[in-house]
Amino acid sequence: MSILTVQKLRKEFSRLVAVDDVSFSVQQGQVVGLIGPNGAGKTTLLRMLATVLPPTDGTATVCGFDLKEEPLNIRKRIGYLPDFFNLYNDLTLGECLDFFAHAYSVPAEEIAERIHRSLHYVNLAEKRDSFVRHLSRGMVQRMGLAVLLVREPEIFLLDEPASGLDPIARIQLRDVLRGLSKDGKTIIISSHILTELSGFCTHIAIMNQGGLVLYGDMNEVEREFAGFRKISIKVLDDTEKAAELIRNFPDAELEASLDATLTVAVHKGPEAVAALNRHLVQNGIQVIQLFEQKTSLEDLFVKISQEKQLEAV
Repeated sequence: MSILTVQKLRKEFSRLVAVDDVSFSVQQGQVVGLIGPNGAGKTTLLRMLATVLPPTDGTATVCGFDLKEEPLNIRKRIGYLPDFFNLYNDLTLGECLDFFAHAYSVPAEEIAERIHRSLHYVNLAEKRDSFVRHLSRGMVQRMGLAVLLVREPEIFLLDEPASGLDPIARIQLRDVLRGLSKDGKTIIISSHILTELSGFCTHIAIMNQGGLVLYGDMNEVEREFAGFRKISIKVLDDTEKAAELIRNFPDAELEASLDATLTVAVHKGPEAVAALNRHLVQNGIQVIQLFEQKTSLEDLFVKISQEKQLEAV
């Protein structure tokens, strides 16, 4: 079921076209990584979907409500975390969440449990009685997610949530986001730092100069643009024999052999991977591990951008 449908959404600032007729659809439970360089239009798109910024043209349906006609109904159902946001520094974390719970009209009998659950989710339960002003930058970002969680939104719109964080804080935030993904939450998260999105996005949306360059299932996009499956095979012994068998196997290309691990590009579907494994075993190779390597978002983004530039020439 589509929880969000965007139809030729456009935003102009005088002569600048910040978002240029963007269209896509998000199903419930999907996690969309919205990537692109600074100035690509990611923030403007998210602000329109959050009803903070009116579109110049086009429309969208969010949680079943029309973006232009029913913005208040949309606001009740989304959790929007902008790049920069403010919390009340003179409140404790518990008091801050209590304030927002009342502001969001959370039923009074549910507030205490939601605050407890939200703080535990973002690993800040032990800071409940600490003042917001005493939090680190990373804790503030996680607290921002807790503010959204206390209202239990249907869809999360997160704009550069790891901006300005140190490496440890980025990992802590990424763990929280992975938890949301595993729990089946619908998320659209923007970033120009692609490592932040690795491992938990189901779909990828690439923006550049206001336009949507590409949108699709992460695995399908990866295979389409990579053109092959990269397989890592670990054998118990006789690595040289395994390498020779791979070199003579159709639709497979040996890329590297290090110690007992071989890296292979397979140019067909999963049946070819299974056939290669069978070929090795039947010829006396003891395969102890075989798995498909994932192409990094950085590699994928560079490859797609290069191909799109060539198409435009």
